[in-house]
Amino acid sequence: MTVPKPNSIAAARPLFPEEDMPEVLEQIAEVLRGGRLILGPRARELEGEWARRVGTKHAIALTSCTAALEIALRYAKVAGREAVVPTNTFVATANAVGYAGGRVVFADMNGDDYCIDLDDAMRRVTPDTAALVVVHVAGFVPGRMGELVDFCRARQIVLIEDCAHAHGAKLGERSVGALGDIGCWSFYPTKILTCGVGGMITTDDDGVAAYARSVRHHGQGASLEEIVNTGNDWLMDEVRAVLALAQVRRLDDFVARRRAVAARYDALLARRDRYTLPRLAPDSFAVYYKYPILLPAGVDRDAVRTTLLRDHGIEMGSLYSPPAHRMPIYRDGAPSLPVAEALLPRQITLPMHGALTLADADRSVAALDEVVDAHL
Repeated sequence: MTVPKPNSIAAARPLFPEEDMPEVLEQIAEVLRGGRLILGPRARELEGEWARRVGTKHAIALTSCTAALEIALRYAKVAGREAVVPTNTFVATANAVGYAGGRVVFADMNGDDYCIDLDDAMRRVTPDTAALVVVHVAGFVPGRMGELVDFCRARQIVLIEDCAHAHGAKLGERSVGALGDIGCWSFYPTKILTCGVGGMITTDDDGVAAYARSVRHHGQGASLEEIVNTGNDWLMDEVRAVLALAQVRRLDDFVARRRAVAARYDALLARRDRYTLPRLAPDSFAVYYKYPILLPAGVDRDAVRTTLLRDHGIEMGSLYSPPAHRMPIYRDGAPSLPVAEALLPRQITLPMHGALTLADADRSVAALDEVVDAHL
């Protein structure tokens, strides 16, 4: 087992600023003293704040983004039908289709920004397609979202945004999570904002909101004495809502830090012709949940990662390799998706989190250069 060095740099980590701790702990204590652990004022405040930030009529707090995706897909009536999903995503996005009773149809990725290849996704739509999922991978936004919105509306396909990586990301002046029909959010520990585990749905659709509020609490109607839907236990509790609210108030600071680090990476790596940097839509505002690049062809990405951690104490990740369609659960009968299959084995993500300094970024790039030189 590799033991982290004392001055190691993590690929990702949560950040709860020390100055926020007294207020957070006092509010948690108030929750515990009051005894209202679910369906209370903190979750309602969080929902209102998140809807305001995203610019939607509704926000519904949940246990996870996976729950949000399943609810969205169930509302889209994907059972017995198909949902188009990008292969470059964590497998939970695809799994949610199965939980909702649907069949996954994988689409390839765009080699510029690692997001879904919109042309390939639209080609895979059939009369059996109930939903199409866009993942804002790494905190990036596909530039042709307006075209995709029009395409899906013309065919009565529910357009779902997986915004797990994209707190604060925008296309033009509009936030992700308000571009399609339903936005699904994550507050998992590695995400830009976290409350341990948690999720959210954003939407302007009253029907989506009512359905989500019902099924997150066992399918209740007016009360638990009136069950109107097949639901589950998907409520965000009040303690996690306290944590999430503290994080939401820090969102602008967190995003500014990530964008500053990304700008430093851009400046350092652009001087070297060996790496391929992301090419983002000009009207998008990226929030850099991760900072992915491509290593030179022929370099063993996994060996580079292992050496960086062992010899330099620098942890680097990837998004995602193998891609979802090559996971054992899906690879039998999966299509060939040539862009993802060619590029993702070369892709590596540099350290990126709210506590990272510009000096950390400098050190990470210098170490990466040294290790890549040794593997060329």
